[in-house]
Amino acid sequence: MIGRLFLMRLKCLFRDKENVFWSALFPIFLSFVFSLVFANIGKEEQFATIDIAIVNANEQSEIVNSATNLKYDSDTPLFDIVKVDEKEAQDLLKKGKIKGYIIDGEKPSLYLGGSGIEETIIKSFVDSYIQTMKKIEVVAGIAPDKIGSLIESAMDSTEYINDTNKTGKSPDWSLIYYYALLSLACLYGCNFGITEIGDLQADKSAKGARISVAPVHKLKLLICNVFAAITVQVVCIMVAIGFMAFVLNIDFGTRVGYVVLTCVMGSICGVSFGAMLRSVIHKNEKTVSAIANAVVLFLSFLSGLMNPEVKYLISDNIPFFSKINPSNLITDSLYYLYYFDSMDRFWFNVMCMGAVTVLFMAITYFAR
Repeated sequence: MIGRLFLMRLKCLFRDKENVFWSALFPIFLSFVFSLVFANIGKEEQFATIDIAIVNANEQSEIVNSATNLKYDSDTPLFDIVKVDEKEAQDLLKKGKIKGYIIDGEKPSLYLGGSGIEETIIKSFVDSYIQTMKKIEVVAGIAPDKIGSLIESAMDSTEYINDTNKTGKSPDWSLIYYYALLSLACLYGCNFGITEIGDLQADKSAKGARISVAPVHKLKLLICNVFAAITVQVVCIMVAIGFMAFVLNIDFGTRVGYVVLTCVMGSICGVSFGAMLRSVIHKNEKTVSAIANAVVLFLSFLSGLMNPEVKYLISDNIPFFSKINPSNLITDSLYYLYYFDSMDRFWFNVMCMGAVTVLFMAITYFAR
């Protein structure tokens, strides 16, 4: 009996095109749009060597030697230097072939063609060079024997901070958008919860009135219908994840089982949220659905769907709300599964999700 009720309800829910669209097709479409928008934004910008000219330079010019020794990395020099006279340097600057030129002398002069990042780097180099020369001049008058060590230390660029990546995964800011989108899809299960309560209560719909006189135990029917709604919602989410992972190549990490667990918990939370709203708001189904979708979209906005900075702003200023926002909990769980080895924060988020879900169910029960 229970199995037949469950299967019949599954058929009904899979034929509900509107709810299936919001839970599966909408996140698929939006993730595809994200992939087009983020296609080139996330790529690392390649550093280009800066073209400069030095006027009045000779083979022993210290500023030429200093500029030549500077490198962006082991293979890329910071500056591409040409030695010309002042008139030619002015022509090159006007034509945009160099970013600036330096007139060598006791106090080097700098002329720039703009105020961008490359010009700022050139100015920083010249300022640093002038300061170093002043130090050497002062030391030469006090302790000439220390000049060699001073020049050596000035040329040494020791790094005191080591940047290590323990997980081996490169930070990808675009993932937060996909994770927030997946949390949105999970919470769109609220539409199935709204449908289930509306179809079971006599005061909510004509269908509910007919079912209320049917010779079936109402608690048994409620359990079958809710489990059917959760099953359909989870299937929709798995389809969305499959599209993101295998078509768009979105990386969800290696803990696939925990990702599925997160989505199952998120789907249960979404369905229970919809059931709660349908129980406490005495309006027609379309009105309740509009309210539910607006609330879900707002919660997703706060979890970083439109702007990741909003998520961190809420976490810093209203940490309690971050711990009860289901969308944020789902997003955080996926984020921690991908980037961190420790599972402590993941399990904490899952427990918070469970607590919020129990609260929704309790309100639904007592509201009925």
